[in-house]
Amino acid sequence: MARYLLFCRYLVILALWAPASLRADDTPTITVQGQRTELHPSGVVIEVPVDPLAAADVGDLLSALPGVQVRSSGGLGSYSEASLRGSSGRQVRLLLDGLPLDTGGGEASSLSLISPLMLEQVEVYKGRVPIDLGSGLAGTINLRSRSILPAPLTASASIGSFGQRQLGVAAQLSSAVQLAAGTQAADNEYDYVNPFRAFDPTDPDRARAESRKNAGTEQHFALLRYNGFARVSAQVQHDRQQLPTRSNFATTRTGLDTRSYALSVATPQDRRWQGVLSHRDTRERFRDPASELGLGAQDSTDHTQRSLLRLSRQFEALQIASTAEYTDYRSRDRLGNSPTATARRVGLSQGLEYRTGPRLPLEIDLNAGLNAAWSQEDADSQHQDEWIVEPAAGVSRRIGRCLAMANLGQRERLPTFFERYGDRGLFRGNPELEPERANFADAGARCTPGSVLQRIELTVFGQDLRDAISPVFSAQGVGRSINTARARIVGIELGSGGRWAGFDWQLGGTWQHSEDRGDIRATRGRQLPGRFETQITARVARPWRGAVFHYAFGFESGQFYDSANLLKAEPLRRHDVGVRGSLRALGWSLQALNLRDDNAEQFNGFPTPGRQLLLSLTYPQSFSKE
Repeated sequence: MARYLLFCRYLVILALWAPASLRADDTPTITVQGQRTELHPSGVVIEVPVDPLAAADVGDLLSALPGVQVRSSGGLGSYSEASLRGSSGRQVRLLLDGLPLDTGGGEASSLSLISPLMLEQVEVYKGRVPIDLGSGLAGTINLRSRSILPAPLTASASIGSFGQRQLGVAAQLSSAVQLAAGTQAADNEYDYVNPFRAFDPTDPDRARAESRKNAGTEQHFALLRYNGFARVSAQVQHDRQQLPTRSNFATTRTGLDTRSYALSVATPQDRRWQGVLSHRDTRERFRDPASELGLGAQDSTDHTQRSLLRLSRQFEALQIASTAEYTDYRSRDRLGNSPTATARRVGLSQGLEYRTGPRLPLEIDLNAGLNAAWSQEDADSQHQDEWIVEPAAGVSRRIGRCLAMANLGQRERLPTFFERYGDRGLFRGNPELEPERANFADAGARCTPGSVLQRIELTVFGQDLRDAISPVFSAQGVGRSINTARARIVGIELGSGGRWAGFDWQLGGTWQHSEDRGDIRATRGRQLPGRFETQITARVARPWRGAVFHYAFGFESGQFYDSANLLKAEPLRRHDVGVRGSLRALGWSLQALNLRDDNAEQFNGFPTPGRQLLLSLTYPQSFSKE
């Protein structure tokens, strides 16, 4: 660790040394290993091109970025979420082409349900977010699909350990019409040490590994898109997941079946007036008739409908955006043990964003935004009205090969129906939850010093949270969301990359400190649950004889499952190696993942796969525009 801190200090000195004599318009695009950092009127966005050969899912792609934490409850297809700068997964807004992917009532959207086949790039906003996208409490991740495919017919396929298999096909039927479909599945029967299994006198310490049972997943998707006088998209997703229990019985028959249908119509992107109308219908069935997961016998169906209308207009220096949303949520217990639950939420918001452009004599770019929102929620006998006001401001200035920036503002987030009223499996509701608020600030610089060190980014960030919503887990693995009266998160992010002696390299790290500042003595001064304290990522790649070899390393430590910091998660250490190449028009890659064979628990009691092999194929060989 001491060597890493010394290297970080060296990189910071280089960032401050970057020559200021170069003209701002000479600053090159900050590009290394497919990552781009660009200035947006609302701040800085990290853009990461998507290549199905490099990442089996969106979670693998995001986990290599500083300040991004990806947590999974198991293998391929299992629930996974991304958090930014010490947030929880529900504090991050996940979008597909600017439209929310969550149902509005249930849990955060799972990254494992998004196929990389149709994606062109991922945009990560960790500071300010454009008003026409909308922001979660901690930021936004926007997945951008391909307007035009790289070939009339594209396909990707992979096969790997633990029964992992994927297949996706997309066709450009005409200049305006695309059709895509895909499927993926996994048995997820990997070996792990289960401390909760029944006592065995031949293994009193429960140190013997066993195969994970009832953890299979299966997903299917189809997408039809028309991009002509209007942009019209129709999407269907079907997700089936077996849900393993902590005791890991082979006879367990618990599961979750999800069907989602989405339709959106939007104006062409080149219009000054932008409008979009979308509707998403999600139906879920959770089965635990024998109460094997811990919250009683359940066989419930949940039906969520969410409609959104957004209008925006770009003037010379001013952008306005108006949004209306309606969410209807209904839950019914087929066993009759629980009454039917209903909830409705109506929301209206108006946003303004103003940018001055570079102003003399300091050539500082100023921008400011204000979003005001009202919502009304009715749930059974409860009625709540909420007003939200979110101001934000930022400054930026180019100094030679560096871009310096600072942002500050305030954001709020309403609890989801999932958090307030509970849901399937191991999660209880908390109807007393209050909306959470965050005052945020960040400041930093991004530079392009030279050829060896092509990119360096250093950012200091902080959040002052009021009524922060955090999921906590008991020793039995049962979860519940709680409000923390006041909390604080501060941290430093470092990202860098370049080329040396034929090697492309990346190095990133995040140190963050979260602290409960509430009045409860048992938790005051403790770390917020579910947040890491230290994260390090590294990647080295080298072309050789027509192929590209790479090594990647990931490390996370300092995470607790509970507010009292009694249940500590083991550090995550991951080593991956791989090689990729092409055979005529066919691209291929072979990866060996998690060489240490660790079963890190990123959620309480949910082990992730150990060592695994993955073979991937794509046609054409490259999905990149470059």
